[in-house]
Parts: sequence; C-alpha cells; structure tokens
Amino acid sequence: MRPLHVKLHRSGALGGASGLRALATASFTPRGPGYDPRARLQRRFVALRGGVDAIVVAFSWVDRAVRVKVLARGACSSDEVDRAFVTARGIAALDDDPSEFLAMARGHAVLGPLARRFDPRIGSTPKVFESFAVAVIEQLVTFVEARAAIRRLWKLAGEPVPDADLRAAPTGLAVARVPMWQLHAIGVGSRRALTLHEGARRAEALERLRAHPPEVALEKLQSLRGVGPWTANAVARSGFGWADAVPVGDFHAPYTVTAALGGRDDLTRDDPKGADAAMLEVLEPFRPHRARVAMLLERQAVSERRWRPPRVDPHRREPWRY
Repeated sequence: MRPLHVKLHRSGALGGASGLRALATASFTPRGPGYDPRARLQRRFVALRGGVDAIVVAFSWVDRAVRVKVLARGACSSDEVDRAFVTARGIAALDDDPSEFLAMARGHAVLGPLARRFDPRIGSTPKVFESFAVAVIEQLVTFVEARAAIRRLWKLAGEPVPDADLRAAPTGLAVARVPMWQLHAIGVGSRRALTLHEGARRAEALERLRAHPPEVALEKLQSLRGVGPWTANAVARSGFGWADAVPVGDFHAPYTVTAALGGRDDLTRDDPKGADAAMLEVLEPFRPHRARVAMLLERQAVSERRWRPPRVDPHRREPWRY
C-alpha cells in the first residue's frame, strides 16, 4: 500500500523530556470499507524497541487516513524506519481488506449486524514471538490469570523507553534469560515455562514463519514442544494476521460459535473433540475468513457482558501446578 505522503524530519524532539525525535511521517488509506480508527487505534503509541536506541510508532488520523509517525531515541537507520512503517501498518491492520468477508456476511442474520457493528479486520503483532509468548501464557489458565502473568513478564523482560511511559514487548533473547523460578513467581507454570523458553530460543525462526504459507507455518509451530492446534492458531491469527485461523481446542469458542451459527446448545464439555468438529462444520462456509467469524462472536459476547471473568480459586495461586 502506497502512502499518501511521506515527510522526513531531520531534527526535533517530541514531548521535550521524552528525548524522542520524529524521523518520518506517512499517511495511509486503509484497504476496504468500514475502517474505524477510533476503535482500531486505541494504543496511540507502540514501542517497537526499547533502550537507548528506542523506536516508537505514533498513530493519529484525519477522516479515514491514518497517520503514522516514526520516533526514535539514539541511532536509527533508514531501513529501520521503513520496517517501522511496515510494522505499524500490520499493528493497525491497514492492509487487511475484509471486503470479501463483508460480502459473505451481508445477508447473514447473525454475522451481518456484527460485521456492521465491529471492524472485522485482523492486525498483527510487531514480532511473532510476542504473539507466541501471549498464546503460551494463556494456555491452561483463566483469562484473569493469563493477563496478570503477561503484564508481569512485560514488566520483567520488556525493555523500557527511557524517559517515557512505554515499554517494548520482551524479545526472545530477554525471555530466554529469565530463569524458571522467576517465571513460576510471575504466574507461568512449569509446562508453559518450558514451552516459552523453547520459543524464546527460536524467536528468529518464529519470525521467519511469516514467509511461509499459514498452513505450513501451523505445522512448523506444532513441532515445538507444548504447542498444539490452539496455540498455533492463536499465533497465526495475531502474529501473522491470518484470517482463517480457527480456535480449535478453545474452552469457550466451540460452544459459542455453534450456538450462534448452528443453533446448537446440546454440546457438552465432556466431548471437546466433538465440539470442535461441530464448530468446524458451521464455520466451513466462511473459509478463508473463519477467524473473523470467531472474533466477531467473541466481541459480541464481551460487549453484551455475557462473558464473566471466572473466579480464581485459592489453589490456582500455585502456578507451578499448571
């Protein structure tokens, strides 16, 4: 996608004490209809790299045009500026055109209204390892526990931007240096910690998966210890921005999706494989946009407060058991 304009800044600081200087600005028109920058760009500043050579992207908008500003502290090459623009477009889902899916959903009794209410675009994280770390931490535990552990890991291993209230996501190298006992202490149990370290050691290989077709990348992801279909599809959706990733093995999705699209409420948690099969059946007509369907139904449940944070029992305070 070609920017509407690019303006290079030779000098100038942002916010005085922040020490960040603006290097370049570009405006982009999102592909496809229905882009809502107010809902999409809730994070106005994203740190791509912390430390003395920090790089930050800042988002703003005028009408439908999204403006991306690359800010830096210390050294930053022209290639890094170009990569920052590419990364920012992925974060903001500017290149994800949902037109085909919107045509599919237009006449659907359930999905049609949801597609008009929520933006069905899927963005991507700056690094695949960031998505991998989140997916692994979310295994086997409640949403509340996972969010708390993710925040602690970001604070522990993510590199801050000096003189700014920003922190970059942890790199694979940084997470690989966190000992097992410390991962336990922040709420990541032994099995997940082993998988997290495995992915951290292979962070560069994870990043190269973006060059593969998503189906091939899924297979390669599942070759890692502790990575099954659920984790692989979660990484494919948020790390690659793959619109056809299906949440198989999820604790809630098979039941909510089949109830919404198939009218079935007879599925039980005693047969998770059967629930997954039923979900795949009702999602089949929506290939290659099944992740968008699951995402819209998830947002509907949250917005209508049909989802409640589960209670964390006292024994779950012992994360090493999970």
